[in-house]
Amino acid sequence: MITLFDDTSMCCGCTACANICPTKAIDMKQGKEGFLYPVINHNLCIECGLCKKVCAFQNGYDYKQQLPSPSIYAVKHKDHEIRRSSSSGGAFTAFSDCVLKLNGSVYGAILDSKMKVKHVKATDQETRNAMRGSKYVQSDLENVFTKIKDDLLNKKNVIFSGTPCQCAGLKTFLHVLKCDDSNLITMDFICHGVPSPLIFKDYLNLSESKNGSKVVNYSFRSKIDGWNHTEAAFYENGKVDTKSRLVKSYKQLFYSNVCLRPSCHQCPYSNEQRVSDITIADFWGINKLNPDFFDELGVSAVMINSTKGDLFFNEIIKDFSVLKSDIENLKLFQNNLKSPSTPSRSRKKFWEDYNRLSFEEVLKKYTIYGNKRYLLIQTIKIL
Repeated sequence: MITLFDDTSMCCGCTACANICPTKAIDMKQGKEGFLYPVINHNLCIECGLCKKVCAFQNGYDYKQQLPSPSIYAVKHKDHEIRRSSSSGGAFTAFSDCVLKLNGSVYGAILDSKMKVKHVKATDQETRNAMRGSKYVQSDLENVFTKIKDDLLNKKNVIFSGTPCQCAGLKTFLHVLKCDDSNLITMDFICHGVPSPLIFKDYLNLSESKNGSKVVNYSFRSKIDGWNHTEAAFYENGKVDTKSRLVKSYKQLFYSNVCLRPSCHQCPYSNEQRVSDITIADFWGINKLNPDFFDELGVSAVMINSTKGDLFFNEIIKDFSVLKSDIENLKLFQNNLKSPSTPSRSRKKFWEDYNRLSFEEVLKKYTIYGNKRYLLIQTIKIL
């Protein structure tokens, strides 16, 4: 009988095993912390072993196609409105626009009408625009890997944007199926870790209860106050909250590492050896490294990790203001290029409290929501 993992920290939830199963014997089901894990229906399993073979997280990833070291750039999209609608410098929009112009498919994460973060396919700018901006929740990939395989078999140009483990899972999935991926561009980002969808859902429910109105949109990285980490909750009654302790509290959970997926704390991709063709991120510290290039609308870091990525970057470089940089500059302000995020010493206690207290009580205990002094100290630490 096949066992996919012995411990939850051995599964990143990339869905490669569920998508590759020939008998559809694997479903992604929510665990006790709200993360999705593959569960095998052994009545349908034929013990072919593909689910074990396709696991890049456990088996390692083949880096032979990657460049010996990445090329590093600071970039700003020349269209200010695009940057204003992006988390940083608008890099994702430029890369995905290129694929859309080729009548290709863009796959990325959106926050849907039910406030769920999930990956979808876009063939137009309107759908793609919903993929802009950071989402600090693990996305539901559903059957996206299979859709990408079908697009590639139909000779479509495809760009996939996701976490490093999702990119590794996709590429290994295609490799095991011997699917030609020459028309695929993978784009990851420098990932701090993915928080639980269950926590985000509870946070939204509390926000709606306290404000007497439904949350109809949420920005994890609004530029209302410039390029930084401002959150914004948009309510059905027209209220926009960017200042309350409640709206700032979810960010605190994210950075405190109490509710990240267990696998994030032993992530094999938290280094400068990237699995994707292109890595994008905020170029934090550019104001100190090169003040003349700094811009309050945001600056993206772009890492070119493969020959394919380099050719693609040169196709769209005209859309950017570009500054050549190096990996050491980027690593100064991006700790997850050096190591995975360390689990909070309070992580176990947090989940114990989560299971016995109301969510509001948990939020008061672990975030700025319940302590004015904690708000001051932690805000200083984050900035």
